[in-house]
Amino acid sequence: PTSKRMRDLMDKLMPKGASLEDVEFQRVLGLVGLVVGKTLLADAIARYDGYILSTVMQNEWSVFIKAVASGAFFRTFLAFFDAQMMRQKWYLNLEWRRRLTKYLMDLYFNANTFYDVKNHDSRISDPDERITEQVEQLSIALTDLWTALLKPAFDIGFNTLMLYRTLGVSGVTYTSGYMVAGFMAMRYLIPNFRQLQKNEYALEGRFRFIHNRIIEHTESIAFFGGDEVEHEVADGRWNKVAEHIRNAQVETLRFNIFNNFTIKQTPDIVAFALRMLYAQGYLNDQAVLTDGGGKVTSGGEYIQQTVMRSFRSFGEAFDLQETIGQFVGTLENVTDLMYTLEDISSQHDNTARNPSLIASDGDIVFEDVDIVAPGNICVVSNLNVSIHPGKPLVVTGPNASGKSSLFRTLGGLWPIPHGKIKRPANEKGIVTPKEVFLVPQKPYSVTGSLADQITYPEKIEKADRTAEKDQELLDLMTLVGIPYLVEREGGWDSVAKWEDVLSLGEQQRIGCARLFYHNPKFAILDECTSAVSVDVEEKLYRAAKERGITSITISQRLALEEFHNQELKMGDANGEDGWAIRDIDN
Repeated sequence: PTSKRMRDLMDKLMPKGASLEDVEFQRVLGLVGLVVGKTLLADAIARYDGYILSTVMQNEWSVFIKAVASGAFFRTFLAFFDAQMMRQKWYLNLEWRRRLTKYLMDLYFNANTFYDVKNHDSRISDPDERITEQVEQLSIALTDLWTALLKPAFDIGFNTLMLYRTLGVSGVTYTSGYMVAGFMAMRYLIPNFRQLQKNEYALEGRFRFIHNRIIEHTESIAFFGGDEVEHEVADGRWNKVAEHIRNAQVETLRFNIFNNFTIKQTPDIVAFALRMLYAQGYLNDQAVLTDGGGKVTSGGEYIQQTVMRSFRSFGEAFDLQETIGQFVGTLENVTDLMYTLEDISSQHDNTARNPSLIASDGDIVFEDVDIVAPGNICVVSNLNVSIHPGKPLVVTGPNASGKSSLFRTLGGLWPIPHGKIKRPANEKGIVTPKEVFLVPQKPYSVTGSLADQITYPEKIEKADRTAEKDQELLDLMTLVGIPYLVEREGGWDSVAKWEDVLSLGEQQRIGCARLFYHNPKFAILDECTSAVSVDVEEKLYRAAKERGITSITISQRLALEEFHNQELKMGDANGEDGWAIRDIDN
């Protein structure tokens, strides 16, 4: 239910509840005071405007100019109230967004929640958009919404009381009856803004996905001349977005027409009728002409402004129907993400989530392990392999045979439905880069400096990096054959979009330098030297062996036999379980 979603959201935005210890709750109270103060000040100015109008009847310029100047001075306080409200709302929105974003990000980066959201869970297809754009929209909408609801509610209540004191029950009956009748009529004209907003988010997400996909595969699309096909697909997605927006506008047209007529055009007539009712309270001409007619003029002007303020507030409240619908749609999207992250994150105690993973001091051992890919596809059954330190293994087989699935199960990225895996881990049972390190075919280029490319996931601040550490990094770059990068790119602290600046061969050598920096017990080498020459490849494997790193090489074919002691063949051609193992004689 929306009410539960709202309570859960407020628990994250106001963790201390309605406590004066929370600066943001103090800000909320300050905003309430500004709303109330603005309404009272507006009422006082309306009364004074009646006095200004009465000075016209006196036909004295000096009195009139003095009254107008005073009225202008009082209005500067209204301007201050508006500016201060905008400022405090901005601060409140920023802090609420910070708190919610931090909570979601803590869940998202807890263990491998971000990985599971994309690879194992189909509930959220656009976590990036929801954490960034939709959280911002939600915090802005919530900040605006509660102040926008409070102001009309207080305005209408206060102005109704003032009308009762001026006109009695009849004045209140006319205005309240008109508002209630308008509200009942418009209930049947309001579109489902909540669903319209959710549908728009979904369609916009699909349209954005097409463009992200084109950016990711630009080279292939250009090489094959696929621009017309991609153009047609993108046009199709955009047409659906445009059609939805067009239909939504048609649905809101009748609502907007009736809303404008009821709230903005007709209230003048109601105000004139109430002025007439007020004037009829003066029983004779003598009463009307008292003070030169100033009293009846002043009172009539006050009634006019009070009625218009009431209907303006009523209109503002009713205009919020669309805002509320859009807010609820955004609320559902963001809280769906929050519930999903909470659910996945709660399972991420590595032992509780994957009890088949067992920490060991030395060997990596697969015992009767079934490797099941997302989609419930079993790629390997009853895998029994032992990898001892100093006894490297090469894994061969065609594409889609399950070679890369080994490191996903080894690292705990995929659940293990059957069997057990023993592997080196830290005291918490988690595999770290000091135990098992992965070097993929295209290494991850970190956002940061050139030094960060080698030390990742460790980060050494510039102030903490000594001359000895710089020399150590340079020695590693020399070992992998790319010491020139330091001078070419402007030093260790230079920052660039490294996946674009470095060639694939240079990226693979950076990946190997990163491996040697962490010097793990085991290294999973997933075709990580495909873009370097054979002699360089042999040099890198020899360096790994000299450092006591046991290699687990993933390749489509058997290569560099002299650096491996076992071959694990994977694929349907290797028995009913999809694997076979043999010793390599060196």
